[in-house]
Amino acid sequence: MGHPGRFAVMSVLLLAATLVRPAENSSLPVATANDNRTAAGKINNKKFELHLEIREATWYPEDEGGGHRDVYAFAEAGHQPQISGPLIRVPEGTEIQAFLRNVLPIEVKVYGLHSHPGDAQESVMLAAGETRELKFVAGEAGTYLYWATTSGKPIKDRKGPETTLSGAFVVDPRGTNAHDEVFVVGLWSDAAFSQQIAWINGKSWPFTSHLSFTVGENIRWRVINASFEPHAMHLHGFFFTVAGVGDGEHYQQFSDNQKRQAVTEQIDPGHTFEMTWVPERAGNWLFHCHMLVHMSVPEALHPKEAKPVAHEMEQSGSAGMGGLVIGVTVLPREMSAPTSAVAITTAPRKLQLLISENPDKIPLYQLELNDPTSSAESSKKHAPRLLGPPIVLTRGEQTEIEVKNLTTNPTAIHWHGIELESFYDGVPGWTGSGQQTTPAIAPGASFVARMTPPRAGTFIYHTHWHDDLQLMNGLYGPLIVLEPGQTFDPEHDKVFVFSTGRYAPLGLMMLVNGVPEPDPVELKTGTRYRLRFINITTNESDLRVSFTSDELPVQWKLLARDGADLPQLSRTFSAANLALTVGSTCDVEYQSDREGYAEMQVSARSFEGLIMQPFNFVAGK
Repeated sequence: MGHPGRFAVMSVLLLAATLVRPAENSSLPVATANDNRTAAGKINNKKFELHLEIREATWYPEDEGGGHRDVYAFAEAGHQPQISGPLIRVPEGTEIQAFLRNVLPIEVKVYGLHSHPGDAQESVMLAAGETRELKFVAGEAGTYLYWATTSGKPIKDRKGPETTLSGAFVVDPRGTNAHDEVFVVGLWSDAAFSQQIAWINGKSWPFTSHLSFTVGENIRWRVINASFEPHAMHLHGFFFTVAGVGDGEHYQQFSDNQKRQAVTEQIDPGHTFEMTWVPERAGNWLFHCHMLVHMSVPEALHPKEAKPVAHEMEQSGSAGMGGLVIGVTVLPREMSAPTSAVAITTAPRKLQLLISENPDKIPLYQLELNDPTSSAESSKKHAPRLLGPPIVLTRGEQTEIEVKNLTTNPTAIHWHGIELESFYDGVPGWTGSGQQTTPAIAPGASFVARMTPPRAGTFIYHTHWHDDLQLMNGLYGPLIVLEPGQTFDPEHDKVFVFSTGRYAPLGLMMLVNGVPEPDPVELKTGTRYRLRFINITTNESDLRVSFTSDELPVQWKLLARDGADLPQLSRTFSAANLALTVGSTCDVEYQSDREGYAEMQVSARSFEGLIMQPFNFVAGK
């Protein structure tokens, strides 16, 4: 999260801080949500002509008649203002003639309306009431954005009504037909950055677009971060291919041997990425930012609204979420085909995950794994820490995991990164289908999740009951899938789960494997180790992990991200320093040939100082 302590501040907002004048008393035009499917402008004398205005508008992030804000917005002349701004979409090399008119009573600086690749500092200044004409060539194919500021601040520091001044600028390769979805991600904030409303294409969940596709369809999405914070965009149930990335001014389309697979992608302010994927299973799925603050019901619109109870969440389909969330429905090729549970034809492996409660103790929640097939210590009840036991599965093996809720609150478990049927994905009231929707796991009840993991890798299980109390009190753990015939070897396979939790009596802290001060790890020289890193913090999208020996960086080899092997070009030794966004995992190979101490350092902007994980290398045999 870009501003320390914001989550804590948001939780205690006062109603008086969020009052706005009623819409019926406002003379401002209403800004419409832009789904970015229809491009603005027109072709005139073989040139693309565009008339843009910058004006004040009333914006409804949810349904009209609900909470609203008076903001600044782009509009195509003669049309209502839009959030995000009107879509600019042209073939590469197109000559563009743009007319900009500033209707605001203050000065505005506009960025991004020039040839690409371009200079990030290039801008157009418009005084109040001024109109300017711009002529330029669109430039190279890619996904870009245009944006404006009334404060003169960079995109990462904008606040107040200017935070909605952004739009998509897409340049298509010549001779191609656009067949994709364009998502502009934004954050409105008040002047103090103490309140947020997160939106995609002008709306906050559950009022964002609900998209529908068919099994086997080739899907292409362009994601643009026009907000002042990074985001960790996560797709449920499927891997996607990262096809290209950009910084707003430059764009790199990946070749086949550069493309990588992911389930969560980090996107910084002003940056863009392109993703492709093919849905293989019918049902309801989600695409959302994994930062808790960006997928919560906005308190700026609902300052005194109580958390929804289980049956309300299931009936509304909102699952207690808000903000940066998009619903995706995948239809079967034949409408008569089944859309829910998978038939188990052979005897599956059976596990049981028990969730119990320790009132007034740390951790508040305790997880225990019952595995009749294993006597490993990791499957037994462990010492108190904010972390669940590792669940180790085998690729291709049918598995049933009974989640038994022995607490006094409803819950749900999401199997993050696992490709499984929608009904078992773990979002109450949403995943599954119209015939069979995933229920919340009520106190005293159980839910059996069925899966047959199709790939080996490092994944996560965690609560998807949208309650920060559960996520910050240990309802998560590592989920490791091995190749057939392999067994998990904790001597050479080391798992590190990074999280945030309320660790009494110290309060909210960043943790490694459930504790703020991890014990030293003893390793042997000349031995290769697989280190599995997992970020399941609430909002630490900018978490960094580095490794040093004698205060100097060491080398390690990146192996996989999100459970998917990296392209061969990327599987090389490099300095042991990596970024790990929320909801992502990374596997590396590490070996030391000399005795002595090494140290892993974990840092995040929301927490002062570093967490130090000491390693002691002794002579190997």
